[in-house]
Amino acid sequence: MDILVRLSALGDIIHTAIILQFLPNKVDWLVEESLSEILEYNPNINKIQKINLKSLKKSKMNIFNEYKKLKAIKYYDRAIDLQGLIKSAIVSNIIANKVIGREEVREKLAKMFYTDILKTSSHTIDRYRVMINQIYNLDISREEFINHKPFLFYEDRHIKKEYFSKNKKNIIFIIGSTAKNRLYPIKKWIELANRLNENILIPFGNGEEEKMAFEIAEKANVKVLEKMSLNELKATISNADLIIGNDTGPTYIGWANNIPTILLYGTTPISRMYENKTTKIIKSKTANYLDKLDKDDFSINDIEVEDIMEKIDELFN
Repeated sequence: MDILVRLSALGDIIHTAIILQFLPNKVDWLVEESLSEILEYNPNINKIQKINLKSLKKSKMNIFNEYKKLKAIKYYDRAIDLQGLIKSAIVSNIIANKVIGREEVREKLAKMFYTDILKTSSHTIDRYRVMINQIYNLDISREEFINHKPFLFYEDRHIKKEYFSKNKKNIIFIIGSTAKNRLYPIKKWIELANRLNENILIPFGNGEEEKMAFEIAEKANVKVLEKMSLNELKATISNADLIIGNDTGPTYIGWANNIPTILLYGTTPISRMYENKTTKIIKSKTANYLDKLDKDDFSINDIEVEDIMEKIDELFN
């Protein structure tokens, strides 16, 4: 059996998990323990193997515990490194006889640990289609990837039914992100909420996002949700009528499960995502169209609320 290796981050794991529905057989997956719930209940995963490399930030001595965990994992014939970092290449090498990676990696030293190196695509998601076509001798088209089936799973008990309205559209704002220049301005979230006049829900992942959510709630009729597990977040987003969000993992849950989703891209290159009938991208008028992020590009601030309203009409009409 093969094992897929994508340790982090949340959005990247979601981008990668699209391939599971196209694989000929079940696979195992190695992932950071704190993010493992995003993969739970997937019928195409045999076993989720977990590691806690984040614990090394607290103490470098934890490397010995994590190494023991890796050595205790059964030895695989092949590990497919879908991350392309030194850490993912090393752990792949520890648990498998062969390690397959791609030519286009962020950390070039990772390729030292590969037994097979594949030429892929510069498109963030399409590169995984190209990889599995080569590895498994498949012929999956770009159109099949674009029009994928939902691929994040949960149980009914994870749905927070009390959050949802029967009389209004249930719209989720994903207001956070890992970089400040990917945050849509709070004043525009407030304007958008007041224009929509629907049941608007705002989840949060950390204290800073919680603070922003309550700042919006002071001037708009929105519900700030309680802190949720990843399974609860999957279920909540997957039962909404519309997701509007920044370039961040929770927004991509909407894309993954074919929920109407509007992605707000400032510095983010458009090659990070596919548009389809349920997912629309609003890209700022920035000069940065390269496949990299510009830390000084705050052009997301230039996206107008009217631009979002037009996309909402496009999705629902």
